[in-house]
Amino acid sequence: MTKLVESVTTELPREEAFAYVADFGHQAEWDPNTVSSRRIDAGELGVGARFALDVKVGNRTSAMEYRITEYEPPSRVVLVGEGSGVWTEDVFTLFDAPGGTRVDYAAEIKLSGLLGFMQPLLGRAFAGIATGAVTGMKRELDRLAAAGDVGAEQGGDGAVL
Repeated sequence: MTKLVESVTTELPREEAFAYVADFGHQAEWDPNTVSSRRIDAGELGVGARFALDVKVGNRTSAMEYRITEYEPPSRVVLVGEGSGVWTEDVFTLFDAPGGTRVDYAAEIKLSGLLGFMQPLLGRAFAGIATGAVTGMKRELDRLAAAGDVGAEQGGDGAVL
C-alpha cells in the first residue's frame, strides 16, 4: 500500500471549498491524471454518491468508480475508488485557516495483480501524481475564490448545473 499526504490553503471559504472537492465530478478539472470525471447517480451529494472517472495509468486510461463513504460537510469527505487492479481511498479534511481554508488530502493506494508487484517501485511516481493533483486543486479553488462563482456553478444549493 502507498500512502500520500498533501495540504493546500486557499482563500475560498470552507463551505464552498468543501462543496467543490466533495463533488468528484470536478476532479478532471484539477487532477492532471484524470481524463474525465462525472457523477453517475442522482440525488443530493452525500454518502453513496457515485462517480465514474477515467484515469491515466502509465500509457493507458483506466476506468474507475468512486463512491462517497463518509460525508461531513464542511469538514470531511472520504471517497473509495476501484478499478482494474487499483483500489484507493481519498480523504479530504477541511479547516478554517487565516483568510480562507486549509485542505488536507490523504490517499491510500493498493495495487493488485501484476501491478501489485510493482507498487514498491512506484512511490516516487505516486508522490508526483499527488503533487500534481493538489497543485491543480489549489489552482481551481483559488480561481473560484477570485471569481466568486462557486454558487453560480452549483446553483447555490450544491446541485451541479
